[in-house]
Amino acid sequence: MSDIQSLLDSETAQLVTALDALDDAQWCAPSLCAGWRIRDVAIHLLMPYELSVPRFLLGMATARFDFDRLADRWATGDTRPRAEVIAALSTTPRQPFRVPGAPPEAPLSHLVIHAEDVYRPLGLPHGPSAAAATIVLDQLTGPRARGLVPTGLLDGLTYTATDADWTIGAGPEVRATASALITTFAGRTAALTEIHGDGAPEVHDRLEAPTR
Repeated sequence: MSDIQSLLDSETAQLVTALDALDDAQWCAPSLCAGWRIRDVAIHLLMPYELSVPRFLLGMATARFDFDRLADRWATGDTRPRAEVIAALSTTPRQPFRVPGAPPEAPLSHLVIHAEDVYRPLGLPHGPSAAAATIVLDQLTGPRARGLVPTGLLDGLTYTATDADWTIGAGPEVRATASALITTFAGRTAALTEIHGDGAPEVHDRLEAPTR
């Protein structure tokens, strides 16, 4: 078993346990993804496992080649009951991740980023393991992460995780937990109060609004 597979198993089990313990109000509560409920995020997590490439291409065509529109239709149009969604999610670590050209760490990043979209608004204990967080942070800030991080957010700043052996960049320092950095790099404003250092005000200025 690869390190990534082991981490994916662990992070999925943690999220599944959390989702299974929610009441109906929490299941339908707003997530960090604008316009999506917690249930919509859970269903979105299934998208790269359940949507085949041919169906993806057809869906993109009907969505006028707007991925956000396609993702929104997928997440909000699924009426499966909660137990069925959670059961499907629990099997994803052993399913193919059907995104052409995706690097091996992509399933882990997909999971960890959106798990924060669930944990944070519900006030649940959260935060990926240091090992998982390091892999996700490396992908988010790597050369193949175009479009994942808001344009210019990383420029001229040093970002340092306070609970993992991870740092990147040059310039005024920005310090935060790995969880807060992942949430911020994903374009969410929810963790801005957890960011510190001389570069923190610049991050606040650059990150204008949460995005999916």
